[in-house]
Amino acid sequence: MAELEADEIALERSFSQSQRPTRNQDREIELQQRRGKEDANLDDGNNQGEDHLETKDGRECTNISNCAEEANSTSDERRQALIPPPNPAPASPGPSFQDLRATQTNLTTTLNKPYSVFTPGQKWFIVIFSALGAIFSPISTNIYVPAIPTLAKAFDTTTEKINLTVTIYLVFQALTPSLWGSAGDCYGRRPVFIVLLTIYLLSCIGTALCPTSAYWLLMLMRVLQASGGSALIAIGTGVVADIAMPHERGRYLGLFNLGTTVGPTLGPLLGGIFAFTLGWRSIFWFLCIFCACVLIPMIFFFPETLRALVGDGSIPPPLLNCTPAALMRRKRALKDLEERGENPQNLTSKRAKVRNFKPLASFLLFLEPEIALMFTWASLYYAFWYAILTIFTTLLEDEYHVNEVIIGLCYLPGGVGAGISGFMTGRIMDVFYKKEKRRVGGDHRQRPDEFRLERVRFMILPYQVGMLLAATIGLAWSTTTHTHIAVPIVLNFFIGIGTGFLTTTTIYSIDLFTGQGGAVTATFNLIRCALGAVTTSTVQLIVNRMGAGWCFVLLGGICLLATPIPFILIKYGPRWRNMRRDRIEKKLARNDATHTHGPTAVDRDK
Repeated sequence: MAELEADEIALERSFSQSQRPTRNQDREIELQQRRGKEDANLDDGNNQGEDHLETKDGRECTNISNCAEEANSTSDERRQALIPPPNPAPASPGPSFQDLRATQTNLTTTLNKPYSVFTPGQKWFIVIFSALGAIFSPISTNIYVPAIPTLAKAFDTTTEKINLTVTIYLVFQALTPSLWGSAGDCYGRRPVFIVLLTIYLLSCIGTALCPTSAYWLLMLMRVLQASGGSALIAIGTGVVADIAMPHERGRYLGLFNLGTTVGPTLGPLLGGIFAFTLGWRSIFWFLCIFCACVLIPMIFFFPETLRALVGDGSIPPPLLNCTPAALMRRKRALKDLEERGENPQNLTSKRAKVRNFKPLASFLLFLEPEIALMFTWASLYYAFWYAILTIFTTLLEDEYHVNEVIIGLCYLPGGVGAGISGFMTGRIMDVFYKKEKRRVGGDHRQRPDEFRLERVRFMILPYQVGMLLAATIGLAWSTTTHTHIAVPIVLNFFIGIGTGFLTTTTIYSIDLFTGQGGAVTATFNLIRCALGAVTTSTVQLIVNRMGAGWCFVLLGGICLLATPIPFILIKYGPRWRNMRRDRIEKKLARNDATHTHGPTAVDRDK
């Protein structure tokens, strides 16, 4: 795991070193001017005669020729002292650069430059389209849940087999982001985004045209849907990490996470309306049209943001990562370089070394103690939330005997609550972060020993999970005791408010591994979807045996057993980060020594 973060720091170091030739050229010009002045002074001194001439050690000299020789030797020595070393030591960056080893920051070149050259308006455009792309994964999970009875009749099969298409979707939703998230961290966000949306679009067309005699084809299309749509969350989170500083990351991730929280509640509403009015095939035609409306503008306007390729956004992206406008600018820039007789490679000389593609990066991240503990804790509550989403349809149908449209509308308050929670959680976390930043005089990268990262990020967490537990258990008991339908609907709104813990967990994990936003989110997606698949496949069995009320008391109790985990992170998180930083610094120092002096005796023995 240390290799992953070492690669991140090495990227920034290689990028900063690429700026040095320009500064060395400026220094050479200055030295040449100083040499000219020195030569002029020496000539004047030699023409003044032989009175009171002194040597370099202060002795008086009466012989002009001897003094001239000593003066020339002195001049040579002084010139040698002024000449800079041909290869400045990488461990001594210029004064305008931060010590990347100490701060582990993603600043592009100098402290005077912004973290990203994108304007606030451009950032919001990028985040909004990333959120629209990321909504396809959660919305497709259960969009046809209200139409499951209709699908069973159409395909002449059992309800259990149709439920299996939901389970298989969750399985591939957990696995495929591990591959695509690492690809986005390596090859760029834009091309991976476009490829995934294209796969999702084609799978929706295939599902809409699927003949009812081919149940296997329905399963295959659901696998392709999951493969294309599920990784969009991981790629989008990486985009936000590319363009947003830690103190503003909350507001952007809050908006971005609207898709992951609103999607599961919006899906049944849309699925119920389409299935009840236009038939089950209209569900997938809607997803096809929606995906095309996101994909086409993204092809033309969505820029590349991966910092290893474009830095702060000012470096021209590779050919495959260019928008049409960026491609035209690239051609004009290459033409100008050719007319001036310069090397075309100068156009991308400032680009850092791209990280190697590591498909297992998501699995390796889970070996980090903070990631393993935090994601396990959050995934338990995610599975708890997904259990109520899955069983809510059955509870409404059995207890209140409502149709698909009413069932879909009952999910809407949960989506509204989730949207409000995601938006407000990000902004509240930004306020807490800025307050702590002012207290210690820097962010968590610049002041790693003084900045209380876990305490700041977890400050709102108890209120979120407390509301989720109380509202979910209350909803289950309200349906069991046959209260008015307005009670579970109102409680569903507060369940949505409680889902803000997903935004909190995502922001904290991105703070730990900023340069690996895709892999981090893929890891979280892997764990929570795996636990979510377990609860969705077993919750109905538990409800049949215990009743809805006691079922969610049991599941809530399991979640409460993990309560000590955030306190463990608060106590030991800083220590684990320091150990990881020391390990990375030693590795970088060993690599520097190997590159400068060649392999050591120990290395040769190995």
